[in-house]
Amino acid sequence: MTNCIDTIDRPYGTGPVERAGSTIGRVIDRMVAVAAEGATGLMLMLLNWQRQARERADLAGLPQEILKDVGLTRADVEAELLKKPLWLR
Repeated sequence: MTNCIDTIDRPYGTGPVERAGSTIGRVIDRMVAVAAEGATGLMLMLLNWQRQARERADLAGLPQEILKDVGLTRADVEAELLKKPLWLR
């Protein structure tokens, strides 16, 4: 079975419908790419927040001897834990 579009002889190449379709396709492709970049950026930001929260929790759990070895005091740790949440900076 032949496609009826194939049977039409166009002396001037593609018609306006095909050109519009390819333009719309390019626009949709670009929109998907931008959305994917945004989603990737959002995911990276959330992963960074999670990492920092985990690091702060680990820091809070360190014993005084280890804090002293790295040059921190319990007050330094408390100040780090009281910082604003990352989404409010």
